[in-house]
Amino acid sequence: MKLGKRNVFFLIIVAFVLLLCGVFLLRAPVLLVTDAPFDALYGGRRSLLKQAEASLCLFRRVRPVSVSIDTGSDIVAFTVESAARSPYLVLFPYRYLEGARRYVEAFPETPVFVLGGRSREVNTESLGFVNTDSVTDFYRAGLCAALIASYGQQAAGEVLLFQGDPIPVEWSAAFLAGLREKGFAREPKYFSTTEDYADTQNVVCIVMNGQATTFLEQNLNIPVILFSWVDPALTSQSVTVIFDDSPWALLIKVARVMGKEGTSLPSEMVFPAERMADRKMLKQIRDKMFN
Repeated sequence: MKLGKRNVFFLIIVAFVLLLCGVFLLRAPVLLVTDAPFDALYGGRRSLLKQAEASLCLFRRVRPVSVSIDTGSDIVAFTVESAARSPYLVLFPYRYLEGARRYVEAFPETPVFVLGGRSREVNTESLGFVNTDSVTDFYRAGLCAALIASYGQQAAGEVLLFQGDPIPVEWSAAFLAGLREKGFAREPKYFSTTEDYADTQNVVCIVMNGQATTFLEQNLNIPVILFSWVDPALTSQSVTVIFDDSPWALLIKVARVMGKEGTSLPSEMVFPAERMADRKMLKQIRDKMFN
């Protein structure tokens, strides 16, 4: 029986898809160590979407490895070992640093990276160590705050930055440079996240670096730029920009810079849907952010 041209073409497509699937499944996976508290904070659906995105971008399986928050380092290492025989990459949050060390002692040939977050230093030994590029993050936050202030010609208003701990001079300098880059001339005001700033009449933008408590609970009608891993769906409607340096947010970037020592990576910028009063403001920020 002769096959028609359409049938031949269809069989070629099917064979090609099956070949791609086979290659995808046979390639060594990427493992990401996680736990229940992080999953709850980040959001289950959001984690699944990030897992699918990373798997497609890296064209290999990306598998979360869940451990208990109080699990000892030996058990953490054993759990990761049980998840895959020869992974392409294993990514550990900083809180599992000792587990990462135990794992790399047993499997020194496997690339292992620890996400240090902001202002953490560690003797990397045979581990890869990735810090958050806070200078870039704060510069971009300054750009966003200035653009939000300038939209509607509110450049005469105030920008507040709330911080859990005093930020290094280079971070605040980068934040100020971002403000100035987009024409915001006033000096930003700095506060602790535990302080209560009652006079919000002239405030045009709030930047939150640290646990957002008092201000976000008030649900003020002031745009907020938030440094956080939290699921945007759980945040106040006033949160318009989120800087996310979580493991899921940085995984693809880490996989692409493997082998480079002293790596620091900027956060992923998230713009929660339907948060800005005018969609033109969102478009303006996205279009002008890096211009």
